Amino acid sequence: MSARLPIIILAGGNDRLETIPRGFAADDVLRGFKGAVRLPSGRCIAGELIQRMRESGRFEDPIVVGPRRVYGDLVDCEIADTTGDLPATIAEFTSLLTRRYPGRPVAVSACDILPTAEDFRALLDESYFPHAGSGLWWQLIAAEPEEMGVSGWKPSYRMRLAPGEPLLNLYPGHLVILRSDAVRLDIFNRFLMLAYRFRNRSVYERVIRITLRAVGLWLADDMKRIGSLRWPGRIVAAPYGIFRTYLRYSRERLTVLDLAAELTRQIMEPRRTGGFDHPVAMVVTRIRSFAKDIDTRPELEEILAEADQGGDRAPAS
Repeated sequence: MSARLPIIILAGGNDRLETIPRGFAADDVLRGFKGAVRLPSGRCIAGELIQRMRESGRFEDPIVVGPRRVYGDLVDCEIADTTGDLPATIAEFTSLLTRRYPGRPVAVSACDILPTAEDFRALLDESYFPHAGSGLWWQLIAAEPEEMGVSGWKPSYRMRLAPGEPLLNLYPGHLVILRSDAVRLDIFNRFLMLAYRFRNRSVYERVIRITLRAVGLWLADDMKRIGSLRWPGRIVAAPYGIFRTYLRYSRERLTVLDLAAELTRQIMEPRRTGGFDHPVAMVVTRIRSFAKDIDTRPELEEILAEADQGGDRAPAS
């Protein structure tokens, strides 16, 4: 087993309701600080997550990025205090990443998932450590909606592992491992916030909205390139890459390898990509707990009922 990874838990809150998932009413959608919800064990969700991370033996002691006024009496680990809104949470996460862990791989988790300690060990041992030389690592979870319980409504994407492989239904996972010197954090953070904001909209609408709101970043990047006597072109190449990827996806030709390659072009430091075995490593797993963040009251009720009954892991195929 490799050395333990630093782990940062993003525990902000959100009272802004952008979209209501199909089949739900506005009152069904959870808002506020979901990590602070109490479980039958007596811990809050974030506290239970911290305990499971410790039991896994794969991480250094976690750091929670969130408001001390909310989590101060609920968790027994370091808290990086913020106001709790998404921009402040991302800003503090970025500061921690660059200030405390320059050049190191750091795990980043949502606060509202509850994989078991064994889920964490299995995911890292089987899927991360073989790719530990990557600049950014992320997992997709292969599952059909009926396998996801009340979380079956969540956005999923049909892709192939490689050309000629069968289509898989893939849910995004909520654990990312990255190196601050390998990732364009300004672009990564912007995409992260936009993806969160528009997460329940159609794929086409998300592509349009995210692209339009990223134009300023690409223009600024081109201006810097001109100032350093480098050839500009991000304002053309970046949206072209996004729409090319969407077109391949809409035709059911997109592979996980294609997506990793496009993420490399979009968010990785070009001067560092040659220094890693894989600039972006994307893996497919069947450990469903990493896709089950808590967005709705039915999902919270399911978590409350299952909190002390183990994880949600399907056998690998």
